[in-house]
Amino acid sequence: MGRNRRRRQGRSDNASKDDRDDRRPYVLAPKENKLFEEYYQGQGIVPVEEWNDFMDTLRQPLPSTIRITGFRSHAKEMLRILKQEYAAAMSVEVDGRVIQPAKCLSWYPGELAWQLDLARKMIRQDQTLKKLHRFLVQETESGNISRQETVSMIPPLVLDVQPDSKVLDMCAAPGSKTAQLIEFLHADDENGTSGDGFVVANDNDNKRCYLMVHQLSRLLSSNFAVTNMDAANLPKLLLQNENGENQAVKFDRILCDVPCSGDGTLRKNVDAWAKWNPAIGHGLHNLQVRILRRGVEMLAVGGRIVYSTCSFNPVENEAVVAAILRRNKDTMELVDISDRLPGLVRDPGRRVWKVMSKQKEWFEKYEDIPERLRTQITPTSFPPTAEEADHFKLERCIRILPHKQDTGGFFVAVLERKKSPKDVEQNMSSSNDKTAKNDNMTETPSASVSNNDDEVVEEITSGATSAVKRKSDEDDDVCEPMFKKVRHYGYKEDPFIFLKQDDEMWTPVRDFFGIRPDFPFSQLMVRCETGKKRNIYFVSSVVKDLVRQNENKFKFINLGVKILSRSVSKSVECEFRLVQDGLHILYPYITKRIVQVVKEDVVTLLSSENPYITRMSAQAADQLNGIDQGGCVFVYQPEPDLDGPSCRLLICGWKGKVSCRSFIPKSDRGHFLRLCGVELTDKAERTPRSKVPANGSNPDLESEKVAFNEDDTDKPSAEFEDGFDPEDVEMRGAKSGENSELCEDGSEEYSEPVLEPVDTPQIEKS
Repeated sequence: MGRNRRRRQGRSDNASKDDRDDRRPYVLAPKENKLFEEYYQGQGIVPVEEWNDFMDTLRQPLPSTIRITGFRSHAKEMLRILKQEYAAAMSVEVDGRVIQPAKCLSWYPGELAWQLDLARKMIRQDQTLKKLHRFLVQETESGNISRQETVSMIPPLVLDVQPDSKVLDMCAAPGSKTAQLIEFLHADDENGTSGDGFVVANDNDNKRCYLMVHQLSRLLSSNFAVTNMDAANLPKLLLQNENGENQAVKFDRILCDVPCSGDGTLRKNVDAWAKWNPAIGHGLHNLQVRILRRGVEMLAVGGRIVYSTCSFNPVENEAVVAAILRRNKDTMELVDISDRLPGLVRDPGRRVWKVMSKQKEWFEKYEDIPERLRTQITPTSFPPTAEEADHFKLERCIRILPHKQDTGGFFVAVLERKKSPKDVEQNMSSSNDKTAKNDNMTETPSASVSNNDDEVVEEITSGATSAVKRKSDEDDDVCEPMFKKVRHYGYKEDPFIFLKQDDEMWTPVRDFFGIRPDFPFSQLMVRCETGKKRNIYFVSSVVKDLVRQNENKFKFINLGVKILSRSVSKSVECEFRLVQDGLHILYPYITKRIVQVVKEDVVTLLSSENPYITRMSAQAADQLNGIDQGGCVFVYQPEPDLDGPSCRLLICGWKGKVSCRSFIPKSDRGHFLRLCGVELTDKAERTPRSKVPANGSNPDLESEKVAFNEDDTDKPSAEFEDGFDPEDVEMRGAKSGENSELCEDGSEEYSEPVLEPVDTPQIEKS
C-alpha cells in the first residue's frame, strides 16, 4: 500500500506541474436562483414594493449577534464591559466601510442581546478587530456570552420557560436555543442547581449531539441531559410520582425546531442559493408533521409547544401547523404572541398559499395534482378551507423577513394544549372520515402513532423499521410499556453510575474539604464501573431519576457537571481535587481550605506560573500558611469602597510548599482578568517565577498587560456555526495537581500538568 501510494503520488506530482499554471482562483457561486424568486413572488409573502429590498438584503452578509448569559452573577459586569469597551468604541473602518457601534436588540429582555455591524468572516480576519475577536472567543468559551443568530433567539423567549418547567428540545443540535432554555430554567438561581425543572436536549444526529455537549457544558448546569433519539418516534420518558410509581412524563414546554429547507439562512449559507427548489419543502413536510405531532402527544395540559423553522415556505410552516390543529380538534390552539417582544418587526402567518412542483407547476388544491405527483405532494401541504382557517387562526403565527431588521428569515408558531385528548369524544363523525384519511397519507403504515399517547399506541424504532405495541384501554400511565430493545448507533457511551452512601472514595474528600453533612451525596455520579474513578460529576435529583428510569430505552449522551478530579500526590491526603466547572455547586457546602483574596491576589494568581505565597497579600498569605498542601478555593468578595469586580469570584486553586496556583482554563482566566481591568494578550508567556524580582513586584501588571504560554492551557476553538468547532473537544478544569518539589535554587517546581478532556470522543467536522 505504501509503495503504491508513493508511486501514485509521484505520477500525480509530475502530471500536475503543467496544470498548475492553468488553475483559476476559487469563485463563489452567484447569489441567484430564478426559481426561488418565481416561487416567493407567486406566494406573495413579500409585498411587491419591498421585493427589491428583500432580495438585496439576502445577498448581504449576515451581521454577528451575541447574547450575554443572563443567570450568571457576572452578567451585569459583562454588560458594563461590553457597553464601555466594545459597543461605544467600535466605530472603526474596515475595507473602506465605517463600522457602526454595536446596538442592543430592543426586544430582548435586560439588554442582554447585541448586534454587531460585522460579518463573522470580517471579525476573524481583520487585524483592527483583533481585540474584539479575542473578547468574543474567550467569553464564549467561558460560557459568559453566546454567539447566536438574532432570529434564533425568538423561540425560547416565546416558550416562556419557568424554573420548575419540564422542558424538551426535540431537535436541539447545535444547542444555541437549548442554552437559552437552560438559562431561563436558572433565572432565579445562579448556582445552576434549579429545583425540579430540567431540560432534555435531543437530536437524531449522533455527531451533532457531541457538538451540542460542547455548547451546553459551558453553562455548568446540573439540570439537563443530552439524548440521541429519533424525534418523530420518541418513547415515553418515565419518572416516579409521589407514590413511587413510574409515570409517563408530560412536558410543560417543548421546543420543536425541525429540519427544514433553510432558505431563511441564505445570507450565511451561500451554497443554498444553487440548491434550493420547491421539492425540498415537499420532501420535509411529512417529517415535520410527524415530529410536531409527537411533540404534541408528549405535551401536558396547559403546556406550550413552539414550532419553528428557518424557512419562508408555507408548506413547511403554516401547512404543518394546520395539519396538527386539524388532527387535534378542540385540544390545541395557537397562542397570540403579538404583544410579546415589543420592538420585533414581524409579519402574520398566512391563511392562503399555493403549491408548486419542481417542474414549476402551480396547484391550489390537492384534486388538481396529477397522479405522478401524488406520492410527492400530500393533501396536508395545501391551505385549510375557509371554515378551518377561521378556526385555526393561522395569522397568529409570525414570519420574520430579513430586510425588516437586518436579520435572517424565520417562522415561529406557539401552540398550547387546552384539553387532554381523553376529555374529547373519540368517535369521529362520518363527515370527518375523509379528512382523517387524507391526514393519514402523511404516514407510513408502520409509523402511525395514535392521537392519544396514553391509551393506544407506543412507537418503537429499530434501525429503519418500526414496531407498534398496542395497549388495552384498561392500561394506565403508571404501567411501563413493553419496548423492544432499540439499537443505538454512533459511539458506545460509558455507563452512568451513581455513588452509594458508603462509598470509600467520599470519606477522605469530605474530611479534607470539610464538606457539610447536608450535601446531596446521592447525586454524585461516575462514568466507569471498575478501576479507579477519574472524575466525579454532580447531577440534579430529577435528572438522576430520569436516567435511572429510562436508560434502557433512551440513549443518554451527557449529563452532570464535573466537580472533582483525581489528582494523586504523596504529600496530600486527599486523592481528589476541586474542579472549576463544579465549584459553584460545591462551594456552599465547603467549610475548610477557603482562602479570602483581594483583587491584586486574583491578578497575581492568574498572571503568574506558580507565584510564591509571599507575593500574595498578608491576609491571603496567612490563610495559605495555615493549611496543608492540596486543593483549595480562592474567594474574592466585592467591597463597595474598593476598586474591583462588583461580583463574587470563585477560583479553584492549589497550595504547594512555598507557592500556590490557580486551576482554571485559559478562557476563564481571561474572563476573570478582564473583570479586574486587565486584558489578556495574544502572545502568551506566563510570567516565569524565576523572572519575578525579589521585591515581589510584577512588571507585567504595571502595564496591565498579561501574557500566557500558548501551550499552557487549551487554546480557544475556531468558529463553527454558533461559535464552536466540532473538532475541538473541550478541555475544562484542565490541569491536574501533581507533586511539587524544590529545585537547587530553593524554588518550587511543578511537573508538567496533563490536560483532561471531557468524556466525549473526538468527532469529525461534518
